[in-house]
Amino acid sequence: MAKVTIIPAREAKNRFGELLDSVQRQPVIITKKGRPVARMIAFVDPKRFREVEDQIWGERAMKAEKEGTIGVAASRRLMKRILDADTRSR
Repeated sequence: MAKVTIIPAREAKNRFGELLDSVQRQPVIITKKGRPVARMIAFVDPKRFREVEDQIWGERAMKAEKEGTIGVAASRRLMKRILDADTRSR
């Protein structure tokens, strides 16, 4: 599990610039009166995120094929279904 920084709202306000740097390394939870009220995560370019996601799914499909758990045709159908769903969600 990824490490998370937890910081009170008052401190987040006073150290906002540092907080922006910190969030590039790990998520930050902001609390108010001891309760979590916000989560900050680094901005990720959606296009680059989809490219990486496609690459991961492709690698999983190739691994499954090598292990004999999925055939070439099934892998192609799976990838087409994933990419079609991604296209519809944009």
